[in-house]
Amino acid sequence: MPLKRESNRAVIWSIGTSVPESRYSQEQALEFMKTIPSYEDSDRSFLERVYPASAIDTRHSVIADWSKDPSEFTFFARNCDMSPEPGLRRRNELFAEHSPAIAERAAREAIEAIDGIAMEDITHVVTVSCTGFTAPGLDYQLIRRLGLERSVHRFHVGFMGCYAVFPALKLAESVVRNDPDATVLVVALELCTLHFQFKRERETMVANSLFADGCAACVVASEARYDARGAYAIEAFASRLIDDSESDMAWSVGEVAFDMRLSAYVPKIVEKNIPAIVDTLCSTAGVERTAIDRWAIHPGGRAVLDRVARGLDLDQKALAPSFDILRRFGNMSSPTILFVLKRLLEDETRRPDCGKTVFSAAFGPGLTVESALLTVR
Repeated sequence: MPLKRESNRAVIWSIGTSVPESRYSQEQALEFMKTIPSYEDSDRSFLERVYPASAIDTRHSVIADWSKDPSEFTFFARNCDMSPEPGLRRRNELFAEHSPAIAERAAREAIEAIDGIAMEDITHVVTVSCTGFTAPGLDYQLIRRLGLERSVHRFHVGFMGCYAVFPALKLAESVVRNDPDATVLVVALELCTLHFQFKRERETMVANSLFADGCAACVVASEARYDARGAYAIEAFASRLIDDSESDMAWSVGEVAFDMRLSAYVPKIVEKNIPAIVDTLCSTAGVERTAIDRWAIHPGGRAVLDRVARGLDLDQKALAPSFDILRRFGNMSSPTILFVLKRLLEDETRRPDCGKTVFSAAFGPGLTVESALLTVR
């Protein structure tokens, strides 16, 4: 059954991405973590199992210490104990220092990818982040750096984690449906590595092996607003709070950094629930699951992607764009799904046929699953 077309669909016209200049391999990260003085031999043995199995080759960070001698550290303490760890103030200072330029690069790439668009066309800015806070915030900084109109409407989606781009896209779609002349810039930025800690808890050590820094931006406007090859029409959204899973994934303010709670049960929970989530979204859009041609899944980690493939009875090749982003960038939290969608779009635009239906989803604290059905234009 084909999708029911809306007369005023919102379209993701372009996606731009950026990452910090500092890039390090997973092998470098492992060697760095093994030097932490507070870790014992059992901890190092655990790290030697976790890092090679992560399916990650490289990650980016605003912190350049990972490949430096301790005497050259600029973030961690320059002593044999590497203590005290940087506090919340220092971590947030780096967020305020680095986030505007990284966000600007992604935003400019997204805007400049659309022929005929001008900066004054941007009517709304929606920013997304859970790894740092400033006031005035990232939305304010972007307006000034991009030279947008001072009357631009601003919104911020904060502290939602890996799925947060979907609420931002819902807001953008709502704006466009109510005002076909609106053009919404959505920018998701996370500097997750600012919150790496040296705790011996296994969950913290696993989180350190997965997360990275990055930013993605997209331009959302009505279908009649622009004309560009390679875009996604937004067909439907769905949201699911999974019962009895609140303690399995959480994000809170700790003593020296934001603390990530990431239970080993999360991949199993996702596997159990993902079929019903897909069916719910398909029902909302009025289509069968067989109508889905492509899959864009948030690469929360290798185990998550493996379990999604198992839960949906998919060959892992169906999740190739997600595995590719995980391999090259790690889990950057909220912007990661836009990286995946951009990667998938690069494949689709090489082919003459458009109209492919894409199921996209991300998982975050709650445990919350946000999803969208998109059509490649």
